[in-house]
Amino acid sequence: MRDVAVIGLGMHPWGKFADKSVTQLMRAATEGALKDAGIAWRDIQAVSSASSRFSGGRGWGLNGNDIVEEMGSTGIPVYNLSAGCAAGANAFNIGYTLVASGMFDNVLVVGGEKMPKGFIQTSGVQEETDPEYLRQACVGMPGPAFWAVMCRRRMAEFGTTEEQLAKIAVKARRNGVHNPWARFRKETSIEEVMKSALVSYPLRLFEICPVSDGAAAVVLCSADEARKRSRKPVWVAASAVATARFDDGIPRGIAGAVPPGGKTYHSEAAAAVA
Repeated sequence: MRDVAVIGLGMHPWGKFADKSVTQLMRAATEGALKDAGIAWRDIQAVSSASSRFSGGRGWGLNGNDIVEEMGSTGIPVYNLSAGCAAGANAFNIGYTLVASGMFDNVLVVGGEKMPKGFIQTSGVQEETDPEYLRQACVGMPGPAFWAVMCRRRMAEFGTTEEQLAKIAVKARRNGVHNPWARFRKETSIEEVMKSALVSYPLRLFEICPVSDGAAAVVLCSADEARKRSRKPVWVAASAVATARFDDGIPRGIAGAVPPGGKTYHSEAAAAVA
């Protein structure tokens, strides 16, 4: 496997942009990445693209095809994927593999999304065999309620406090102050977080991730290309993809899990149903 470098990156600011399509958001990110890399669109040999079911290209998660048509149809291969919150990292992994394997020297990795209002419904189908659908329809647990149960489990097992959870939001807001692409660029305090509206105990409004629109892109290339095009390339140390294991202790929907040691844990929702 060859060394892989990042030589350019671009983003579209995150927020709500009713007047822009997801393709327009991705074009801004793509143009920014190409400019930062000092590379022309015609030199890109492949595209690895992340999509979501909310706003994927043509309604089928074909963001990569859309950006190729938007930038110019040069005949290059496109790899589209959707992996929920991990879609961007998975697209990066595919781009990394395409370069590291020697298939291509210059690859664009790009992703974009326009989110609907309200709580995210994680299930896209209404099937009795889908545990996510059952969790939401039968137990009445949208995303925030599910993660609130996870938080309460952590509080019970490790003594995590509400103030400690609030510090996460404070840290995140502080990081966004000097980031021109961040949606929120104003600091907050633990007191302000604790006084924000309670959504699902112990999670409060300032601790819930906002549904946002945005896009990001990077240009990946081989070591030879990186040395020709950049004086300070960012070398990729590693890129890996994995899924959960039965013994990792993470609850599966409302069913609980069996972590190492054999002790069975159940979420409060499951206990209530039982």
